[in-house]
Amino acid sequence: MMKKLLSTITIIAILGILAAVGFFGYNKYQEVELEKNKLQAQQKINEDNNSQSDSKTVNDESQNNSQEQDNDGGQTVKVHEGSSERTADKDEFSDLKVNRDNVFDYVIAAVNQTEGGDASLIKFQQPEFSAQDDGIWRIAANNKSGHGSYTFIVDQDGTVQIWDGLMNEKIEEQKVTIE
Repeated sequence: MMKKLLSTITIIAILGILAAVGFFGYNKYQEVELEKNKLQAQQKINEDNNSQSDSKTVNDESQNNSQEQDNDGGQTVKVHEGSSERTADKDEFSDLKVNRDNVFDYVIAAVNQTEGGDASLIKFQQPEFSAQDDGIWRIAANNKSGHGSYTFIVDQDGTVQIWDGLMNEKIEEQKVTIE
């Protein structure tokens, strides 16, 4: 009789443990499913926001590009002469091989000639002219991604130097010929 009672208690204990483990496992499964559903809902919201943000960014970029194009035909140039600085009409430099009208052609060609270079990923600032030597053009630029900046130096012989933004390190130097 005692043996039967002990067997019954053991079976009930085992069934109780199995039921508890099953209940615990089911609760964990439900938790995981709930978390998964929350993450999917959050991801869908983020994707919707990103697509709205992307379309806003595209609109903003097209507006900025049209504004840049309006400003790009700048009629004046900042000129550095030794320690002094002045503003001059761009036509003052039209007789130079590299002038205000074609300096971006040299820079874009140099960027695109570098390995992995893509000038469309860079936002250029207005060029500045330095009256040292035969005259050099300096253009500051940033990655459109917002990470990284550059300084481009263009000599009158068509040599384009690409520097990091602080001019601590020369990244590349390209000799460019424009027909």
